Amino acid sequence: MSACIANPSALGASGTPVRGAAPRHPTAYVLDDENVSAVDTVTGDTVATMGLDNWGNSVAVSPDGNRAYITQERPRGSSTGDNIAVIDTATNTVTDTFSFGQRPTDIVIAPDGDHAYVADIGSRSVTVMDLATHTQSASVPLDGPPTAAAVSRSGNEVYAAESNGDMQAIDTATHSVTGTVPGAGSGPGGHTRDVAVSPDGSLAYVTQNKDAGISVIDTATHTKTATIPTGSLPYAVTVSPDGEHAYAANVNADTVSVIDTATNKVTDTVPVGDGPNSLALTPDGRDLYVTNYRDCSLSVIDTTTHEATTRRTGGAPVAVAIAGAPTAPATADLEVNLNATPVRGLSGRIDYTVTVTNHGPGAASKGTVTTTLPGKAKPNGPGCDTATGSVTCSVTDLAPGASTTRSFSIPASRLDLGATTKATATLGTSDPADPNADNNTATRTCTVTTPLLVRCR
Repeated sequence: MSACIANPSALGASGTPVRGAAPRHPTAYVLDDENVSAVDTVTGDTVATMGLDNWGNSVAVSPDGNRAYITQERPRGSSTGDNIAVIDTATNTVTDTFSFGQRPTDIVIAPDGDHAYVADIGSRSVTVMDLATHTQSASVPLDGPPTAAAVSRSGNEVYAAESNGDMQAIDTATHSVTGTVPGAGSGPGGHTRDVAVSPDGSLAYVTQNKDAGISVIDTATHTKTATIPTGSLPYAVTVSPDGEHAYAANVNADTVSVIDTATNKVTDTVPVGDGPNSLALTPDGRDLYVTNYRDCSLSVIDTTTHEATTRRTGGAPVAVAIAGAPTAPATADLEVNLNATPVRGLSGRIDYTVTVTNHGPGAASKGTVTTTLPGKAKPNGPGCDTATGSVTCSVTDLAPGASTTRSFSIPASRLDLGATTKATATLGTSDPADPNADNNTATRTCTVTTPLLVRCR
């Protein structure tokens, strides 16, 4: 147990126990002592605190954000207690605890959410867990005790950092070791504590204590290509969602190093609490959560300004993972405008321009706008099909905030002289769905007295 005071994060602002209700914002699950706290990453409020059976080592969240998994290690002197606890993130309650492995120290979830990979120090292996049945489906022996694991975004490979200083790559289809990087922890006497993979899967970043830096591993050749000096005893590493930056927690320097992955250079060093030992980024990459176990605190770094705020936790935090907010159905609000311009002359005509603007929040992959008008129009460019009495124009790949136009014309000779001509443009199908029908229709009227005299409004 830590020397921290009684858990303040288990209390709400009024001093009453927090109820286990999940917010709709991304939630950080902070593991400290024998508790895990759910922290709303937008408000900063602790919305729930859940007790565990034993001391926790690591926490991971399923890709859909519905479950959090915590590895727990048996108490010293005990032959039992190596468990995994499951948290329902909708209710923030522990729904299951089951025996698993021999000193499970880290857990990562496959991108498909069907399996977890557990770094098991006692068995010197990475153990594969079926998340539907909570049973072991395979075990991959390693050369040394694994301290951490990371899975590629494709789900094809798992990388295990080992306390002997090596890193090994595992094929998830065959459950076999496909490559070993000797000295990923910088040679004999080196120690690797954490590993992270770039979004494209081409690089792995491994903490190494011997040279106080991060080793960069080419995952195709399983070779070390660079060493990035960071600070005293880098303990954790993570990579931004866009792959442009890596972050290293330096446990003895009380800092986080910001690394430019294009140059493999440290571009900034951010002071945090005492003993930073775990990192997690919010889904948008804007905030980096840092657990500091020596002074029982949690730091949050703004990844744009590199400014950190720190607050106390209830115990000595050892791990953090973040669950994304529930995914709302994608929508794109498409606004339709119609402009009519008379072109006077012996061969007078009316030029129509349809403008489609995407007000978001999502991108529009496709949509159609049909304009009804008397007679048959002639398209003035691609994207429109004409028929007697209508013109149907298509739009594709319209980003939020972007607009596109389609144009067509109708000769004045095809319209009744002296009569009012009405054209109405209406949004038809669109993908994703349009949430606002109020701006889906536009109308213009024109009067043709003679081909030389055409008025529109």
